[in-house]
Amino acid sequence: MKKNKINVDLLLKHERSTIDRLDAIIVNALIERFSVTKKIGLIKAENNIKPHDEKREKTQVKTLEKLIGDSGLDRKFVINLMKLITTESKKNHEQIKKKIGE
Repeated sequence: MKKNKINVDLLLKHERSTIDRLDAIIVNALIERFSVTKKIGLIKAENNIKPHDEKREKTQVKTLEKLIGDSGLDRKFVINLMKLITTESKKNHEQIKKKIGE
């Protein structure tokens, strides 16, 4: 038996409001994360440390894989998403290094 349209619309509205709340959490987490990575970029630039830390990135991937576990999330998707975020962080670190070098 099909649920009536009003019930389906209410269910969708509720679930979509949850998605909207989670999207806000994700964006706020990114704002906080980039604020921290900016501080890290400054520390690295002031101490002549290269922006890229391969050992740290490998450790992060292992940590992410543990977090993913058997959640049903696609491992490749999560790793690619984090690579996108860390690439942006490294780009920001390079910009900070250039500013401090001036």
